[in-house]
Formats: sequence, structure tokens, C-alpha cells
Amino acid sequence: MSDVSHVFQYGASESNGRSMGYEEKLQQSPGTGPHETGVVPPQRSESRFDSLPEDSGGGWLTTRLVILTLTIILLGTAAGLVGALVLPKTYGARAEILYSNGQGQQGGGDPLKQDRQLSTQLVYLQSRAVLGPVAQKQGRDFKDLTKDVSVAVLDNSDVIQVEAHGATKLAAMQTLQAIMDGYMTLIGQPTGVSRNLSTQLADAHTNTTQLQTQVQQLTTAVTAGTATQVSLNDARAQLTASQDLEKAIQGRIDQIKLTGQDGPDAQLLTPPYSMPDAVFPQPLIAAGTGALVGLIVAGGVVAMGARRRTRP
Repeated sequence: MSDVSHVFQYGASESNGRSMGYEEKLQQSPGTGPHETGVVPPQRSESRFDSLPEDSGGGWLTTRLVILTLTIILLGTAAGLVGALVLPKTYGARAEILYSNGQGQQGGGDPLKQDRQLSTQLVYLQSRAVLGPVAQKQGRDFKDLTKDVSVAVLDNSDVIQVEAHGATKLAAMQTLQAIMDGYMTLIGQPTGVSRNLSTQLADAHTNTTQLQTQVQQLTTAVTAGTATQVSLNDARAQLTASQDLEKAIQGRIDQIKLTGQDGPDAQLLTPPYSMPDAVFPQPLIAAGTGALVGLIVAGGVVAMGARRRTRP
């Protein structure tokens, strides 16, 4: 074979090799070649692992807010307890009065009228007639004393509860005792009708006593012949009339007392006694108040933190 034949065979073989390589490249899909350039790789979908750092940061913030909230509430509770221990204490004393009306006891009284009478007694207990002398004795202002005295009707009863406060247990007891003494003295005074009948009864009794003495003297005089029987009979008639009048007045007084028209019937049901614990400040209430204030403040802090997290 000549040199020319070798040349043509070599060229044909090289041409066929290039053609086959080119066809193989064409058969490969775009972007799948091992060294293909300029092709954008496919985008991966975001998984939950990609957002892990952000979620972890949000959870950390939530934990911090919870700890901060609990800290604020605990601080408020502690502040309330400390305040209850540091603030000056106020002590109290109580007493109970049983108020009854004769008309109500007979079952024919007006309930509304009885309620008004109870309300009147509450006002009476805090009036100047009762508290004025107490305030003057203690050298205090009347309005200042009224702030330390409270009265109330116990539920569904005719019992009035009176409570007095003071810087010490002894002071509270002394104030309450003075109030009760003044009230019971004033409430025990008879009404105008009772006073009038009492005056009439006293006059009738005095007249009866004088007539009894006169009858005795006339009886002796008639026996001695120094007085007539007519004068003695006249004195005896006057004595009988005076005794009848005295009985009638006494009967009227008894009737008024029976029907309760002589005034309210109030008696001391429970004598004054000291309350065992201070009425102010109370540790549990102070702690609860502090915790409530702390909760409100913590709520504001949480709201501000949530607003910052949601702000774009």
C-alpha cells in the first residue's frame, strides 16, 4: 500500500472518531454532562432544618420572657410581704348589739319599718351624740374618730356589729368600750311619751302617799273626836281615786313597753373583745396585691416583647 493510501485511511479514521464523539455529546441531555458549564442547578425546597437557628432564637426569647415574668411577679409578692411587715399595724376590737322592737316581736311589724329602724341605729352609733363625747375625751377630732369606727348589720339578723380600730389593742378596746357605754346610755333613755307617763306616775304616787298619811291622821282625829267622819270619808275617797289613777298610769306604761312604743330595745349581745390579728396590713392580702401588680407589669413587658418580635 502506498503512502497516499495511508494518509486517506488515517484521515477517515480521525473523522469517524470525531463524528462519533460529537454524536455522543448530542445524545447526552442538557445539563447532565459531567463538565457542563453555564447551567443553573435545580433549587432545593426549604426544609425545617434550614429554619432551625431562627426557631431556636425564638424559643430562647420565649424562655427569657417567661423567666422575666415570673421574676416580676415574685418581686411584687415579696414587696407586698415586706410592706406588710414594715408598715404600722392597726388593731381592732368588736362588739355586737341585739336590737329588737316590740312590734316586730309580736309578728305584726312592718319589715320595711324595721329595716329603717336598724339603719337609724347605724347612723346613731356614728353620730356626734355618741362619738362626740368619746372624741372629746380622747382629744381627737370627730371626723378622725369616725374613720376608726365601722358599724354593720349582720346578714338576715337584728344584730349590729360595731368595730373600732386603734394603734394598739388596748387603744382599740378603750375606744370601743367608750362608744358602747355612750350608746347604751343614750338608747336606754325613755321617749317623750314614756317620760310624760313616768312623770304622771311619780306625781300620782306622791299624791297617794300624802293621802294615805292624811287618812291615818283623820282616823286618829275621828277617834279622838277632833275630826268628823265626813272629812275622813272624803279623804278615803280621794285616796282610792289616787290609787286607781296610779294603777292606770302604770298599766299604760306597761302597755307601751309591751308594744315597743317606749323606744328601741337594745341590749349588749357580745361585750367588746380584741381581735387576735391586726386588721391592717394583712400579709396575705398584701402579698396578693403585690403579686397582682407584678402580674400587670409582667403582662406589659410580655406585650412589648411580643410586639418587638412581630415588628417587620
